[in-house]
Amino acid sequence: MTRATGLGLALVLGSSLAVAGAALPATAGVTAGVTAGAAGEATATAAVERRVKVYELLTKDGGYFYTASESEKRNAVTKHGWTLTQTPLYFISPAPFSGGKPLYRLRWSKKASYIVTASPRERDALVKSGGFIDEGVLGYAPGTAAAGGEVKVYRLSNNGRWRLAVEAHKNSILVNEPGWELNGPLLYQFRSGN
Repeated sequence: MTRATGLGLALVLGSSLAVAGAALPATAGVTAGVTAGAAGEATATAAVERRVKVYELLTKDGGYFYTASESEKRNAVTKHGWTLTQTPLYFISPAPFSGGKPLYRLRWSKKASYIVTASPRERDALVKSGGFIDEGVLGYAPGTAAAGGEVKVYRLSNNGRWRLAVEAHKNSILVNEPGWELNGPLLYQFRSGN
């Protein structure tokens, strides 16, 4: 069973929000599942209609942290001195929906660097390696364009740092920031908040 850790969307694999001995509290996530029948369709529709903005923050360790939780973002900035970037990211759902896939956030034990994956297999392998801690489901993203995905999101890596980027920004990173490698497409995001 996967536990919900909040509405954060994290991409940088690494140590938790524990900076200077204090951990950022996980925001209570929405754990309502999609059930069969009309009630399930209503839940799925409501989840897709309720979307949350994804933010990228740069940690003091040089890692990247992604969240869709306003309180988690605020704590990262005010309590830990992390910097909100201008990276163009869009919206995900805080709850499961038809065609949506969970995004898992893991923290790297070596520094404040996080990774996001949509693969339960990758999540399990990283945790089994002993170098990562599973922080649970961060939110839900369209698995395909047909499931409502409007913006493809990619994951990149560079020596213990992981980033999420939409296509144009991915291309800019690969051309202008040496050392970054494309890990491939992750999932999609919604272009608007409703």
